[in-house]
Amino acid sequence: MRFSWAALAVPASAMLTATAFGLVYGASLTPVGWRNTFVMGFVGMVLGGGLIGLAFVLYDFRTENAEESVHVQEIAVAICVAVTMFVGWIVLKDHALHERGRPVRAVVTALQAGAGPFDAGTEAVLADASHHPLGAIGAGNLAVGDHITVTIDPRGRYGVSAGPPPADPEWLWTLSALIALVQALLTASIGFSAARAREHWPPRAR
Repeated sequence: MRFSWAALAVPASAMLTATAFGLVYGASLTPVGWRNTFVMGFVGMVLGGGLIGLAFVLYDFRTENAEESVHVQEIAVAICVAVTMFVGWIVLKDHALHERGRPVRAVVTALQAGAGPFDAGTEAVLADASHHPLGAIGAGNLAVGDHITVTIDPRGRYGVSAGPPPADPEWLWTLSALIALVQALLTASIGFSAARAREHWPPRAR
């Protein structure tokens, strides 16, 4: 029984990982990506629903004196999902810019405060040699009039990125796989603990 619950947790974890990556991929196909409040709200609702669904699948029938370690594992699973989405976004962006990104010499035309709800600090507004706006990046030590090389996505799905086109992010795919493996092991442990705790429940009266 214990190993059956642990085995059930593995495909449940895989489905959660696939859902997280699917949401990231879907957002990457939109011109606004993560910088749209509606997209972020929709992703949050779907991800929250996925975590609630996983909780029901792995419901462990614990008493009020549940093991603290299991609670920690559940939090760790949620963290794995969040990290999967973050790494997945970076992977998709770097892969797209590696395949189709175009290097452009840009000039800093202005400095401004971050415009998005999740942006902090100062941004450098960029334009190309023909004075066409390219977008903005983190200002760092840049000043108005500075010239830098940036990479743009001709399809406009990703914003401008500092530096030349990145290399193929193979190591990030490996990192994603490792995170998925850790998440599967954690959910399997939760499922095993669920079955073990249920074995100590008294039989139900008929």
